[in-house]
Amino acid sequence: MQISSLLSDVNFLCGSTSGTYPNADKVRNMNIAYQDVARLIWDSSDGWQYDDGNATTLPIAYTTMVHSQQDYSLPSTCQAVERVEVKDSNGNWVKLRQMDIHDISVAMPEYQNSPNLPIYYDLMGSSVLLYPAPASGSTTLASGMAVYMSRDINEIAVTATTTTPGFATPFHRILSYAAALDFVQDNVQRQFLAAQKTRLEQGLVRFYSKRNVERPTTIRPAGRRTWRKYV
Repeated sequence: MQISSLLSDVNFLCGSTSGTYPNADKVRNMNIAYQDVARLIWDSSDGWQYDDGNATTLPIAYTTMVHSQQDYSLPSTCQAVERVEVKDSNGNWVKLRQMDIHDISVAMPEYQNSPNLPIYYDLMGSSVLLYPAPASGSTTLASGMAVYMSRDINEIAVTATTTTPGFATPFHRILSYAAALDFVQDNVQRQFLAAQKTRLEQGLVRFYSKRNVERPTTIRPAGRRTWRKYV
């Protein structure tokens, strides 16, 4: 559904007009719901990484490294980091292993403190830290780090009436149900809208948890603690 159709649907669902419920308010509320849809998709992902269908690039951020610089800012749109890779001096990509400062027994300034080809990375706030810091003789610095990520949605613009939301079409009406819920006051009507929104959200979760049909399903045995709970 195009945004113009969703705006009309909101008016249909709650008996509003562009005067009583301005389009700017509808779009703001749909964007809030859009963020929630993305969260549901990420939570139910089956290995097929979700990215907003309106994005024009892959969710991979390439960064030029600097000799002996350890700290690199993540893109502002980054919601989760999937993996980090760097190029060695021959231009070959090398996957880094994630570490955490709680796993290191020495003072952090003393850990991997000689610049070389990075082996590990740590995530701290809005930064990715490389250990050791890259050395110009051991790495390819220019566009030499790649961060694979889950990134933020492309929010709907009020003027982009022909745009379609960047997730599976059968569930677009989640946005209009959500925007209608933010407007109506009648409790019976609110209960109906909430039930319809929940029904679509449940279908969305089922769809995105099973769409990667070639990925084998793995059944893991319950751990001892889980097994004991049911004895």
